[in-house]
Amino acid sequence: ARARAATDAYDDRHDGGVDARCLASEAASKLDRTSRDAARDDLFAKGQSRRIWAELYKVLDCSDIVLHVVDARDPEGTTCGRVVTHLKTQATHKHLIFVLNKCDLVPNWVVRRWVSKLGETAPTLAFRASTTKPFGKGALIDVLRQFAHLRHDAKQISCGVVGYPNVGKSSVINALRAKAVCKVAPVPGETKVWQYVTLTRRVNLIDCPGVVYDDPKAAKDQSDDADAVAVLKGIVRAERLPDPMLFIAPLLKRCEAKHVVAAYEVEFEGLPGGDGDQAATEAFVERLARKSGRLRKGGEPDTRTVAVQLINDWQRGRLPHFVAPPCLPRPEAEAEQPEA
Repeated sequence: ARARAATDAYDDRHDGGVDARCLASEAASKLDRTSRDAARDDLFAKGQSRRIWAELYKVLDCSDIVLHVVDARDPEGTTCGRVVTHLKTQATHKHLIFVLNKCDLVPNWVVRRWVSKLGETAPTLAFRASTTKPFGKGALIDVLRQFAHLRHDAKQISCGVVGYPNVGKSSVINALRAKAVCKVAPVPGETKVWQYVTLTRRVNLIDCPGVVYDDPKAAKDQSDDADAVAVLKGIVRAERLPDPMLFIAPLLKRCEAKHVVAAYEVEFEGLPGGDGDQAATEAFVERLARKSGRLRKGGEPDTRTVAVQLINDWQRGRLPHFVAPPCLPRPEAEAEQPEA
């Protein structure tokens, strides 16, 4: 009886006893999960904020020509369908041009086929952004000058440069000017606000922050989930991921084993598929960590640091990969066959 009385007195002093403490613990756990989910949603919502879309529509409204920069490794995945639809339906007086940037990271036949495919929607130019050895610079400047000549009644024309984060919009402007006039970095989200840059006496360029068009259907068509698609497109910075190891298996699935071995000189035979993917991924990351000396205290491999390195190498072009272009009609495909 005295023990029960002591327990009741203890419960009274601690706000209702064991049940109340359990409820408080559950509430704290739920709050912690909610905060983590909010942080995750904020991380993967980059490029979709109201401020970014406001910056985009400012650029579209001020532009006579819109350069839509896409990544040659995944042109369809880095095409903003909402922008294309807006220009085709609500702003038919504006001219749209696709710039297939980073064409040096994919084979020539891939570039030719994507130029042909995107050319069905709008004029498309292959481009390599570089201030010293650019490719496609002369052709793009000639096209802009032709559009400026058509607008002979205007003293100047404006050309907006839009696209997904990390596709090289600012680098394209720097390549056209042959000097660093826009701040660039190999990470998404470097450009915060729009910026006017003078190209010629009659042509001005407008740099726009990267905009992400959240298309649930496109994510559903991929074998990986939407988060993995966003990471592999380069929308999210690898250093900010709470658990980068979750995205290594989708990365390795899209990259041929021989390219992984050539890049890191570590044994890798590809993922077996099914339940064995996670174990094979962890084994490869551990081997790479030991080879590169990325170890924690006690000799344990630092898998997080290695996973961040793999994602950065994927986004920056060290690991070769590309999305295969659609099949061409038979006459055009025959014309692309190499000569004997």
